[in-house]
Amino acid sequence: GPTLDVFLHEVGHAVFDYLDVPITGREEDVADQFATYLLLQFAKSDARRLIVGVAYSYNLDASKPSTKKNPFADEHGLPAQRFYNSLCMAYGADEKLFADLVEKGYLPKDRADGCAGEYDQFARAMTKLIRPYIDQTRAKRVRAKRWLKFDVQ
Repeated sequence: GPTLDVFLHEVGHAVFDYLDVPITGREEDVADQFATYLLLQFAKSDARRLIVGVAYSYNLDASKPSTKKNPFADEHGLPAQRFYNSLCMAYGADEKLFADLVEKGYLPKDRADGCAGEYDQFARAMTKLIRPYIDQTRAKRVRAKRWLKFDVQ
């Protein structure tokens, strides 16, 4: 999950540049949203495994002291922020699949209440700004394929 997330984050930067997508806010945050959104397009079981892996990685990073002189000035969000943002996007996309994130306290209920809106806002942006450039026939074939064919015990 974390490896694919980093790759898709960087693909997001390339897509924004190539398509001249207008960004309001921090591009690093939007690239994170782009990566998470694409991870959520996988089959449900794969999407869940990928998102949980990404969140685990961010949570692990958040538990370590920063080596940066001023981590608040970095162009990337803090690992803890990225942790909650990825969980929120996932919960907003599918409250049933990710319900345990709230039940177990990983995603606070007060944040979870707005996650569907956060996800919908980004999904609308993808539909208007990027989807017109995607071959929908090919996209349908890609989505139908099971890409991650391993089971974790």
